[in-house]
Amino acid sequence: MNKTFLLLCLLPFFAACNKKEIPVEEVIETPTPPPTEVEDTGYTSDHEYNLNVVYFVPTDNPAKLDYERRLSDIMLSAQTYYGNQMKLNGYGFKTFGLLTNKSKKRIKIITIQAKYTHDKYTTANLSNILAEVDAYFVSHPDEKSGVHNLIILPSQPSGVGNPYVGVGRSCFWPDRGEEVNSPTGLGGLMHELGHALNLPHNKERESRAKSPNYGTALMGSGNGTYGKSPTFLTEADCAILNTNQIFQKTTSIEYYGVVTASVKSIYASYSADKQAIIASGKFTSSVPVTAVNYYLDPNYNNEGVGVGHDYNAVTWSTKVIGTDSFYVELPMIEMNDMFKENNPAELKVKLIHENGNITNATYNFNFLNNIPMINLPLAGFDKSEWSIIDISSEETTAELKPASNMIDNDNSTFWFAKHSAPAAVLPHHVAIDLSRNNTADGVTIRQRNDVYRTVKDVEVLISSDNVNWSSIGNFVVPHAAGDFKIPFGSSRIFRYLKIIVKSNHATATADINKSCIAEIGLYRGQ
Repeated sequence: MNKTFLLLCLLPFFAACNKKEIPVEEVIETPTPPPTEVEDTGYTSDHEYNLNVVYFVPTDNPAKLDYERRLSDIMLSAQTYYGNQMKLNGYGFKTFGLLTNKSKKRIKIITIQAKYTHDKYTTANLSNILAEVDAYFVSHPDEKSGVHNLIILPSQPSGVGNPYVGVGRSCFWPDRGEEVNSPTGLGGLMHELGHALNLPHNKERESRAKSPNYGTALMGSGNGTYGKSPTFLTEADCAILNTNQIFQKTTSIEYYGVVTASVKSIYASYSADKQAIIASGKFTSSVPVTAVNYYLDPNYNNEGVGVGHDYNAVTWSTKVIGTDSFYVELPMIEMNDMFKENNPAELKVKLIHENGNITNATYNFNFLNNIPMINLPLAGFDKSEWSIIDISSEETTAELKPASNMIDNDNSTFWFAKHSAPAAVLPHHVAIDLSRNNTADGVTIRQRNDVYRTVKDVEVLISSDNVNWSSIGNFVVPHAAGDFKIPFGSSRIFRYLKIIVKSNHATATADINKSCIAEIGLYRGQ
């Protein structure tokens, strides 16, 4: 081998091993370049449906600084809050879906450039916003991930007219920039988001108001306490959210489809022994019911009823008994002071359907000396097979008020004894065929809703053959709204029922024979 070649080959080896031959200052380390940061633009979710988060920007009111980061942080926190509240109520960590990037630090925010200036998008012009958002989704169907929307606008320059409300399955909220991180701002967002997720107003029970584990209900006054003191979702809230479209990871249900349902029968009365309203009943529904919610709502200071007047409603929720029944005890100790001033009140029974719909039935009652004057019958009888087989008279003029109105399950309709010439005179009577033998503990009579031309003295008779009649007795029906219970004293079995009206509450000679009854029913239980 060529010695010169061998020497050249060996020199690098000896040089590499002999470190003393190379001064330290001559060793140069090349720094590793930082990884190239790739923008994460893909958004995914483990839910089948997700909340649409929309940032709606008027032409003259630009988006607030850094809104994507800020709102991502806020909504990811909200998602965790809702999940924890569901877990506390026995549903596991179940929350609404959000589309997030791979790092799960940013949520998908759909930014929509509006057509007009900010003054066209105030609280009074919500329809303008909804129309443009809907139009955007029609043009970009892949951007819509569910039917629930959080629509955020930069706050109005004047601060007046900021959309800040829940309407249907959408809610509107003003972005005030960094100021939004105040507890009041975040509480307002969480409260309005609840409305967009199907939640009505409701208030905490007294025991929970005093508990550090509960505090204030979010859908009551929680918009002022969230982030500052304990704020929670009630069990009624969580029962509703459990069947919400965007709370499902996988499902084959068509959400918010048509439901035919009603409370078929209800019994509700005050138990002095338990110091509670005890309510039970049956319902019918074309879609399975997963829970039954109960709202006791006082009409405080004649504030009115319905949406916006239900902040004081105290709530409970129960599972369905079997497939069509419910039972609940509502302790008066849980009522707030607004119930203790003899205010009128409502008992709302809400059927929570598995497809996200809610069927509501409302029953009015009053308080007297802090005691609920509630007396609803446990009918348990299907009136669809009942029929009127005999009447003394009924009004058949243009104001048709037939006796069949007394068994139509509609409290707004009523029977009116014939008052057009020649008018019928007392006593009046009506006989009902129940279609088969029934066991009942009493009968109920309901006066007209407007408590006008009400009956007073009545006799109740029963029969198994429509020939031989047994009198239960004579009773005085009060001049008051609601169902009046006439007890039999013991359970009776019969097929035919007769009511004889002997006098009315009217005193004027012209009205003395004018009798009306809205509904006749039966009940079991005392």
